[in-house]
Amino acid sequence: MSQYPPPQYPPQTPPPPGFSPGPMPPQGPKSNGLAITSLIMGILSCIPGVGLLAILFGALGMGKAKDPRVGGKGLAIIGIILGLISIIAWGGIGYGVYWGVGKFKAMAEPGVKFFEALNKGNLTEAKAYTTGNISDADLARLQETIKGMGELKDPKPTTFDMKDNVLNVSGTAVFANGTKKYQFRMVKVGNEFKVDKFTLE
Repeated sequence: MSQYPPPQYPPQTPPPPGFSPGPMPPQGPKSNGLAITSLIMGILSCIPGVGLLAILFGALGMGKAKDPRVGGKGLAIIGIILGLISIIAWGGIGYGVYWGVGKFKAMAEPGVKFFEALNKGNLTEAKAYTTGNISDADLARLQETIKGMGELKDPKPTTFDMKDNVLNVSGTAVFANGTKKYQFRMVKVGNEFKVDKFTLE
């Protein structure tokens, strides 16, 4: 056992009043929920209408990111860009569908007029909208069937199928006394389509 006493240290002096430790390390920017939501909506903007939400949340997120303590500005910008791309893409698709349906309806217009002429009992006018492959006897039978249904209210063509200058149109015609399903095949003759075959169910 040592014969020497343990060394003595001077007592610790407490810090003076008002003394504070060194500065705290800087904190990172706060998260921006609106910007994150904008990015998520932008990724999901393949769903129609979601692109608008991406732009909305992105604008709100950018407004929130003006506070230097809040981040997420880049996420908001990406969300807005994705939203704009989505709107442009869906707008193009919508216009293409609208244009396509309108184009088919224009091509099917002679068929609708053929239908209306039969309903009015004007076989000569109806025959003018055909290729000549429908006989007068068949036209007369169709006219009698349609006549019993009363006045044609709406032809309502609903399905169009185009292949090799042959347009197949089907729909449900609304008459005063009920409805009838129909289908006609139209063939391009010169610059217009004419009815080549017509069936009524």
